[in-house]
Amino acid sequence: MPTAPPTRAVQPQVEEPGRPVPPPSRHTDAAEPPPQAGDLICGRCGSGNVPTRRYCRRCGASLADAPVVPRPPWWRRLFRRRPRPQPVAGERPPRRQWRRPRFVLPLLVLCVLVAVGYAFRGETGRVVEAVRDRISKTEQMHAVKVTASSAGKQHPAALAVDGTTDKYWTPALPGSVQGEYLEAAFAEPVRLLDLVVHPGSSPVAEKFLTQARPSTVLITVTSKDGRTTVRTVRLADVPGGQRFHVAVSDAVRVRLTVQGAYGAGEGRYLALAEVEFFRRR
Repeated sequence: MPTAPPTRAVQPQVEEPGRPVPPPSRHTDAAEPPPQAGDLICGRCGSGNVPTRRYCRRCGASLADAPVVPRPPWWRRLFRRRPRPQPVAGERPPRRQWRRPRFVLPLLVLCVLVAVGYAFRGETGRVVEAVRDRISKTEQMHAVKVTASSAGKQHPAALAVDGTTDKYWTPALPGSVQGEYLEAAFAEPVRLLDLVVHPGSSPVAEKFLTQARPSTVLITVTSKDGRTTVRTVRLADVPGGQRFHVAVSDAVRVRLTVQGAYGAGEGRYLALAEVEFFRRR
């Protein structure tokens, strides 16, 4: 019966004294997760370490001069894929399930904000204008053209915007009140904020009561695009200016239509001493 050849013993390799030991090669363990942002990278084995460590968890080398993994830019973090769980040996791999991308939720929120802003764009514009009206100063402006439904020979429409309150506009006929109007036009579109109306024929009480005074006035403001803003105001039967806030953008014309009057009667004229216009500076 043939005999097996004798086995040859493997002798350990002898290290020469003074010869440097080569550093361990960088690991390529696929099961170990890659370094994360902020980790310290070992310069000897390339392992990632948490920032609180002073020595490498794998090879024990000092981390005093170890570089830090930089944080990726926001767009790369947004579109970064989530790691898939690795199946355990001997188990059936899990079924692949659909996962919502990370950017879907921010995109949906952005779309909702855009849709809400578009739906309420008009209301938002009005709020912005209202805030600007409050923090801005006003200045008086003057009409370049004034017309009226009718006017007396001694009391033309221009006297209602001449800067004085001792002269006044009246319709052509006494007793005429309902539907009589005064219209002023501006040289350019303005942000009209306030109107000051001086009813009657004089700021002096004795002369104020000698003619009829407007009690209800319909204010119609026309913008440069043809849109109109209408407001009805009630005047007190007292001499002096009475201020009304209208707040209309791009105003080019203002019409004051009389709806009612104090002291109207036969032989008495409707009197309007002055109308002042104020815009946003």
